[in-house]
Amino acid sequence: MSLLKSLLNLAKKQGDVIKGTKQNDNFVVDGNLSKAKLGAGDDTLTVTGDAWKIKAGHGDDRVIVDGNLWKASLGKGDDVLEVGGSAHKIKAGAGDDKVVVGGDVHKVSLGKGDDNLCVEGDANKVRAGSGDDVVSIGGDLGKASLGKGDDCLDVDGNAQKIKAGSGNDVVTVGGDVGKVSLGKGNDQLYVGGDASKVTALGRGENQIMIEGDLNKAYLSKGDNDLFVGGDVTTKIKGGKDDDLIWVNGDLAKVSTGKGEDQLYVGQKAGKIDMGDGNNLAVINTLESSFKSGSGNDRLEIDVNNGKVDTGSGNDTVYIGFHAKDVDLGKGDDHLILNSFADGSFADGGKGYDVLTIVGDESNYSITSHKGYDYITDLVSNATLKARNFQEINFVEQYESDYLAEFDLGFVKDLGSLNCGCGKDVITL
Repeated sequence: MSLLKSLLNLAKKQGDVIKGTKQNDNFVVDGNLSKAKLGAGDDTLTVTGDAWKIKAGHGDDRVIVDGNLWKASLGKGDDVLEVGGSAHKIKAGAGDDKVVVGGDVHKVSLGKGDDNLCVEGDANKVRAGSGDDVVSIGGDLGKASLGKGDDCLDVDGNAQKIKAGSGNDVVTVGGDVGKVSLGKGNDQLYVGGDASKVTALGRGENQIMIEGDLNKAYLSKGDNDLFVGGDVTTKIKGGKDDDLIWVNGDLAKVSTGKGEDQLYVGQKAGKIDMGDGNNLAVINTLESSFKSGSGNDRLEIDVNNGKVDTGSGNDTVYIGFHAKDVDLGKGDDHLILNSFADGSFADGGKGYDVLTIVGDESNYSITSHKGYDYITDLVSNATLKARNFQEINFVEQYESDYLAEFDLGFVKDLGSLNCGCGKDVITL
């Protein structure tokens, strides 16, 4: 039976009706309540059954409904509402309010103030308003708008849409999430499952952790940290400042923008554009393309099946197995190749450029023709075509320490976030 059907008899006044005074009233209803209007004063109302409509008015009121509730308006004051069952609509009003719902809730509006909302079941729509609010959801969430203030939202299940608003907000979702908009401020977001779309608006230093797959993300101005435990299926667009992006799985497309950015891809990478700045990238397998603008970039690729263009600047590039093209552009660059495929190509560009090959020099031959150097691996018979390198060297081994520069301390912090359901906390 739906909540509406179960409470229709109360709407027909088949339950007690209460009207309060301007004094501090104390009402106890042993059974069901059709309607209560408490008026001014610090009032207390206890209903052992279900309730249809409650209007608390001004004052610091305490309302307890052991059963289900259809509608409650708490008014001004620091109010407490406890519902043992489910609730349809709750409007808390101004003041520091605490709302606890033991079942599901359809719609909650908390208004101004530092509010706490605890809902053990599902919540369809939550609007927190201004103030430092805390919301914790035991089930699934439809939509939430947190408004101004330093808010905390905790959802144990899945969430469809979350708008954090301005302020330093904390948002955690245990399952999957559809859309998340973080707004202005230094925000933290943790998602235990997959995320469809994450947007960080305005300037702020945001920390974002997605345990599963991410469809797309748009990062704001400010230093952003983004960790994805699965794949990025569409794209990531970075901001104008220093971003750290870590993807354990595949990455379809990324544009990091200006700034000194760091990028890690644990599996396959498609199109990568790191823009201007002194960038650092570590990529397992490049399938399509990598490019960067001006800046002294450092790049490590285990397997290169695509095209690399590092632009201007003094760049350092290490490739474990090179099968396609490298263009180092302007600047004094250094290319280190552990191995290469037959027909692969490398161009040092303008500047004083150095090519280093990892291996015993006696296992290679070099011939020059019309400005090109042809380097042949005598063991594999693969030949690399190269030009515009002022030095070609051989070393026995080469090790990169680029991974040590990635600071993933925020991942541990985000994984332990929890709003809770107590003082200054809202739980759904």
